[in-house]
Amino acid sequence: MNTLLRATTLALALAVPAAASAHASFADHTVTVQYGMDLGLGAGFQALQTFVVTVGDAVELPAVKLNTSGSISWSVNLYDTGLSLKYVGSGDFMNFGSPAFLGFRIADAANQLPSFSSVSVANTAYVSGQQGNLIEGFQPSDHLAYSADAIWLNLTESMFHHHAMPGMGDPLRDEIRLNVGFAGAVTPPVPEPESWALMLAGLGLAGWAARRSPRI
Repeated sequence: MNTLLRATTLALALAVPAAASAHASFADHTVTVQYGMDLGLGAGFQALQTFVVTVGDAVELPAVKLNTSGSISWSVNLYDTGLSLKYVGSGDFMNFGSPAFLGFRIADAANQLPSFSSVSVANTAYVSGQQGNLIEGFQPSDHLAYSADAIWLNLTESMFHHHAMPGMGDPLRDEIRLNVGFAGAVTPPVPEPESWALMLAGLGLAGWAARRSPRI
């Protein structure tokens, strides 16, 4: 009887699909990355550059160039439930609060992603002596916004300097790193072939144990 119980328990464990629910993330989805502006005149966001990328385990746009020479450029990295924008330009930049919006928009390209449920800045705590600190002038409460299908990062007051200056210009503050929450997981409607194979193997084991158990 104990053999039958153990076999049945194992069969039930094997019968559970290997991936009962897909991990809700950027992985294996198509995402639109745009750089643009909103002049605040009623026309809304106007994209100056648009990239459509498919995220595998991760995807990186190594140099989103914001000027002709490429001296002002950003690296954009999407991975799992994270997103980072890192300044990689050879020149300094300083924005002055105009236009109303000047920055990046990250959006669901093909209605594939679960809705964004939360977005927060992950690198607010300053780490001395290391790069990757929050870009200077970027205030999460003022410059980060999101909806169910888009994230906006406003760089209208952001700046970066390769050399420290009195009162500003910290070369260690070169990145915006986000944690992104998604509204639930996507449950596959039909078990995958591997799951069916495991289930049949488990049930077969239970049947074998039942045949070998002593009759009462």
